[in-house]
Amino acid sequence: MQDYVLVYDQGLDKEEVSSFLEKPDPSPSQTLTFEEFSLSDFGEDDRLLFWVSDEQALEVIAEADESSPILGFLPHPKLTQVRKGFAVPSSKADAFKQFVEKGGAEPLDILEVDDQPCVNSLVIGKSLNVLYDPGDYRFFSAFKSRFLRFLNLFRRVKLQNYRITIQNGEEEEKKLEVAAMGVLVVGHNESNLIFKRLIKDSGLGDGYLHVIAFAPRSLFSIIGFGLQNLFFPIKGGSIPEFVSYWSAEGMEIEGMDGEISYGLDGKEGNAQKLSMKISEKRPRIQTGFSADKQEASKRKELNLGKLPTGRLREELTRSHLPWVGHATTEEFKELFTLLKQNAQTSSNYLVLMALSTLIATFGLFADSSPVVIGAMILAPLMGPIISLAMGALRQDGILVKSSLITLFWGVVIGLVFAVFITWMTPLKTMNSEILSRIRPNLLDLGIAVVSGVAGAYAHAKEEIAKTLAGVAISVALVPPLAVSGIGLGWGEWSVFGGAALLLGTNLAGIVMAAALTFFVLGFSPFQIAKKGLLISLAFFVLVTAPLALTFRNMVQENRLIQSLSGKRIPHGLLREVKVINLNPLRVSATILSEKELTAIDYKEIKQEIEAEIGRPADLELTLGIQIRK
Repeated sequence: MQDYVLVYDQGLDKEEVSSFLEKPDPSPSQTLTFEEFSLSDFGEDDRLLFWVSDEQALEVIAEADESSPILGFLPHPKLTQVRKGFAVPSSKADAFKQFVEKGGAEPLDILEVDDQPCVNSLVIGKSLNVLYDPGDYRFFSAFKSRFLRFLNLFRRVKLQNYRITIQNGEEEEKKLEVAAMGVLVVGHNESNLIFKRLIKDSGLGDGYLHVIAFAPRSLFSIIGFGLQNLFFPIKGGSIPEFVSYWSAEGMEIEGMDGEISYGLDGKEGNAQKLSMKISEKRPRIQTGFSADKQEASKRKELNLGKLPTGRLREELTRSHLPWVGHATTEEFKELFTLLKQNAQTSSNYLVLMALSTLIATFGLFADSSPVVIGAMILAPLMGPIISLAMGALRQDGILVKSSLITLFWGVVIGLVFAVFITWMTPLKTMNSEILSRIRPNLLDLGIAVVSGVAGAYAHAKEEIAKTLAGVAISVALVPPLAVSGIGLGWGEWSVFGGAALLLGTNLAGIVMAAALTFFVLGFSPFQIAKKGLLISLAFFVLVTAPLALTFRNMVQENRLIQSLSGKRIPHGLLREVKVINLNPLRVSATILSEKELTAIDYKEIKQEIEAEIGRPADLELTLGIQIRK
């Protein structure tokens, strides 16, 4: 073991210093207070172990270079940034053991900010401190800190305008005017928790500074990112689209809205411009990093082109971030083009309407859920309905008219083909698939509302448009249209009316919910949107009244079934109870008995059931003989 010199803070407790000096093995060849110490008194073959504060350590690091002695550190009550930046163990015994066992040290990149050394990180932007690692690794303290910082994610955040100049040697400088929540700069990724989790290779000796810029478009994106990184971290996971990373030899950042707020190794300050680079001095410092972290990485960029610039930058910095990301001008143009196409009555649309109705009608007569689901996927009705919602929201008469015409022809085609198949089919059975679509209630309205939200959101977000098939299945627009056609074909107006009400429920729920979703996503200002929202809401309320009555009846039926199913009466056990009609009450049930029943028994059973439910009822009874061993 090579000799070493211990340099300690004269402000430490003398008894603590004396106690520690009795323990180290091997003992230091010399012991100095920091006031007595001078780096110039030592050469590159010497080894120095410091027991000092951050301020004292930074003074030494700023002076040291490759020809200076090897530097090591013991944990000190005021050594926080250096301890995090170089992974110094929190225990003096562990730190001393590491210093003794490692012996040597490789030259290390040190970030300089306006010629000041930065051993941990530079945090630019007040809003970014909620994602910053506090460096407390005790479980309960760390969890409390994470939870409090997570709550801070819900506060109002406004992106700031920055002018960034990226410098890379002989290459032409890259200048950017961007909007960002904040910027995080380090000399190597091991000094910061977020860098370690997101960036796999930003090595200790690669000669580059490493930068992460955060430019979210909504509070939800910040909360999701914070939740994952604070509580459920995945090291080396993919970085979100609103996070940009790059490495460079140097960089300047200037505030375009005035002075920028920053934290340099935990010390807060303000400046109009900050310049940063990797120091030409590369001191040899012992760290707690593994040897493979010393490998140099190649300069690279991730998501740099996704930083908000130009008109998008101006839009995002006008006000505080919304809860949900608002649409940009480019996104609105793309969506509006798509919705205009969906609102047109094309030949493809009419053919798909005919085919989906045929499949749905055959599936309904066959009482086959898989076939009906296939018709839902094929049906093209969702497109013009979403277009109608946007037209109503934006008060776009042309889009509304086109959408209504397309929906009208779709409904006509559906009814015609459903009636035709009904006339061609001799079946007149009210099976479960048909019955389930002639008595809509508030539950169906709830499905329509959620489907409208999903449909609008899927249209607005290109990356999740593939979920539209699932939305089409959930709302099921074509099956009630086909049932309406079946009702017309049979001449059963109750069937036609019930299925038509379900179709109207779906249309009203989807249009209202989709319009509201587009409004929340920022596709229309309130002054324009309020009239369309009120009209959509009026239709929504109009269909709610009959659905509320149907839902009340369904609740009553369910209560009757629950009160009778499995009920043992003097004549036997009631099973398979169904309510055929509520007013007048008509009940179907199976009674399990150990003997054959007479006409008198059936009358008594009717009386027993009426006594149980507290009202008169017509009864359809099926006898089941129970045979015991």
